[in-house]
Amino acid sequence: MEAERLSASLSASLTLKPGGRQTFLATSYIGPRDFFRLRDAGFEKALDLGLLAKIGLGLMLFLNWIASITHSYGTAVIVLAVVVTVGMSPFTLISFRSMRKMRDLQPRIDQLKKKYSNDPKRINQETFLLFKENRVSPLSGCLPLVIQIPIFFSIWSAISHVIEIRGQAFLWISDLSLPDRLARIPPGIDLNLLPILMAVAMFFQTKLSQQQVPQSGTNEMAKVMSGPIMPIMFGVMFYNLPSCLVLYWLTNSLTTLAFYKLAKT
Repeated sequence: MEAERLSASLSASLTLKPGGRQTFLATSYIGPRDFFRLRDAGFEKALDLGLLAKIGLGLMLFLNWIASITHSYGTAVIVLAVVVTVGMSPFTLISFRSMRKMRDLQPRIDQLKKKYSNDPKRINQETFLLFKENRVSPLSGCLPLVIQIPIFFSIWSAISHVIEIRGQAFLWISDLSLPDRLARIPPGIDLNLLPILMAVAMFFQTKLSQQQVPQSGTNEMAKVMSGPIMPIMFGVMFYNLPSCLVLYWLTNSLTTLAFYKLAKT
């Protein structure tokens, strides 16, 4: 195997007087982007974890800790997803209760539509007042997803810096840092099963939440967010992402689905 050559250069602008002299001291690190090794060398700031760096660092350390116990990064990702989803459950419960209130208010909304059938502006005003009196937000159903997105990007950043996850196998997945690639179908397209499972789980999750949303009314945005378009969009966006990230979101959807089932009962 031929050795790979690496090279790097540093340059700085400097103006010296005739006979002048300037000395520069530099320290370099050559090694894996491992937080503990970088920290020991004094280069932990070189690990860019994004805007939510502290959250990303905490998640990364937690993931490594779980993996050290389970000896499986796939299991560690699942545990991380369950812990985060359960931690977000109060927001999910608020969303669920708000959607249920909207469903209960639907007969009164229908009465307003009938009463002001010739005045759409008045319908919107009265509906808004009705929601305000009952402390209901039409977009409350989107709350868990909106909160989850920045957390997901923190997890994305954290997982991408866990070098140990590269080459780790889990179930049919040969490498958690790559798409799961269950099979290759003509004409040379990778069949990634995890994003499909994730989209299906999200579909049932949104269908269950949609049952709490009135089928008519002014909350069109909430119905779009809870319709089939979101699972399809996420399935497409996640199709070629590393399988560890898709596994996280799949577990998140399944855990949220179970929570909805429990809350409904």
